[in-house]
Amino acid sequence: MSEGGEANPRVYLAGPDIYHPRAAEIAANKKSICERYGIEGVTPLDIDGGRAHSGSADDGLGIYRAARIMIAGCDALIANMTPFRGPGIDAATALEMGLMAGYGRPVVGYSLDSQIYKDRLALLFQEIDEDLVKSGAGLASRDGLSVEDFGLADSAITAGAALTAGAPIAEDFEAAVRWLRRLLRPA
Repeated sequence: MSEGGEANPRVYLAGPDIYHPRAAEIAANKKSICERYGIEGVTPLDIDGGRAHSGSADDGLGIYRAARIMIAGCDALIANMTPFRGPGIDAATALEMGLMAGYGRPVVGYSLDSQIYKDRLALLFQEIDEDLVKSGAGLASRDGLSVEDFGLADSAITAGAALTAGAPIAEDFEAAVRWLRRLLRPA
């Protein structure tokens, strides 16, 4: 509770941290940071019964439904947009961002990788010995598929979900929390 007696804003903490071997410790640390700023952090690990990484298709659907309900019950979302298993953000994180944006609530992102999406993609293609090629004013893969180049941390739609709230994509989690606090409690 805040000093005025109202409940602290609930914020969904999205990102691939749930796959880390120390996921519970990372979640607890993030929740502690949120608490210092008068925010209640909520993570996918808070799903009733825990958050398994394997099981039946029904188990997976249950996780989706529980996460969707949890997101709907939050006032905002902070997304770890650090590239995960490729040049872009975790697909589940992108969906969670889209759900919150669809509710018209603030989404703030952060990334521990300061490179823009196009540059990360170019490095990936170099690693597989298939450089991107010039295509008009931009770049494309050899099969002709164009590469987005808006100078953003990820695709225009994904980065846009975070940027629409009026905060930049922050350089770390605590900076994202500070931005969100400003958005939720304007002076």
